[in-house]
Amino acid sequence: MQIIFAFRDRDVDRVKLSLTSLKSQTQNSFNVIFIDYGSQDSYAQKVKEIVSRFTFVTYYYVGHPGLLWNKSKAINYGLRKAHSDFIITADVDVLFTENFVEIALKLSNPNSFSLFKIGYLSQQVTEEQQKHLNLKAIKTTHIGDTFGIGLFPKSTLEAVGGLDEFYHFYGSEDEDLNYRVLLFGATLNNCNELLLYHQWHERYPQEKDRQLTVMPRLRNVLRINQRHFLWHKDQKIIHPNPKTWGCCYRKDDAIILEDPTFKIHLYNISSHVEHFFGAAIYTYSGSVIQVVITEAPYFKSLKYQIKKAMGKQSQPYMTMKTINDLILKEIMFHYRDHNYAYEVSEDLKQVKFTINLDISNNDIN
Repeated sequence: MQIIFAFRDRDVDRVKLSLTSLKSQTQNSFNVIFIDYGSQDSYAQKVKEIVSRFTFVTYYYVGHPGLLWNKSKAINYGLRKAHSDFIITADVDVLFTENFVEIALKLSNPNSFSLFKIGYLSQQVTEEQQKHLNLKAIKTTHIGDTFGIGLFPKSTLEAVGGLDEFYHFYGSEDEDLNYRVLLFGATLNNCNELLLYHQWHERYPQEKDRQLTVMPRLRNVLRINQRHFLWHKDQKIIHPNPKTWGCCYRKDDAIILEDPTFKIHLYNISSHVEHFFGAAIYTYSGSVIQVVITEAPYFKSLKYQIKKAMGKQSQPYMTMKTINDLILKEIMFHYRDHNYAYEVSEDLKQVKFTINLDISNNDIN
């Protein structure tokens, strides 16, 4: 049995605690595939050092920091590396009771998959566990059902193409997988014994999706992902991915993006930005291009604000947040399988999008 973790730019204390809980298993017929998908060097170095302390863990760094977070691609890469008959999809926030693997092995069935109950821990209890791990006497805030911590036959995951790699950021990818596994013909087994605990962390601040931040965020992405899942249900799609599913770019692939063939500089003028992504970008097919969009000084000028307030004719501008969201949606819908890098400047007045538009030379492994 193999357990696959997906990770990017998280604090390493929770990783250490999660793996420590696995170290104490009553049954050791398992190992961990740990996928670091594009972490910044500072995070990658720390987590690699932590996981190296656990002999049952194999660490892989895939992707690069310019790619958007994609849990599906990370898990699918791990699935491609796996060799056992049964796979557990896991999360670095999860703590495992000492008999988890023992029970999971008993639940293993080539015709079914299992989902688990999980107990949620408070901040105080999580901090206590980080000082001294003891899951035998632990208080939870509540108990819920998991969608993303599952036990699957590897052959079933391969038959449905793993997780759908359309999903970016967060939301619906786990429910989508479970639905497609059911549609494929596997039966669901709900394990009602409490074997998992979830370490506390601050909730994902959805309100920040409405703001431009250095870390790429897309407004309404949760709803977009939900819509994609519902569309799958309506169309009864079992295998949504291309043949390259489970393949990822590597850190070295970012090097080609450092020397683009064409560099395009635009201001945040609506017509210029919309025309570029709606028409002009297609003329660069087969090339590595970089588009840099900068907030025009005039956009924040008093003259422009007065003309806008008075309703006088003026060149329409986009906010940098609107441009950010436009590019992120272009990536999700059209360029998710390309080698690209996206960056927001520290002062939030410029975004940079570099992409290799020659898909035949996008060497993914």
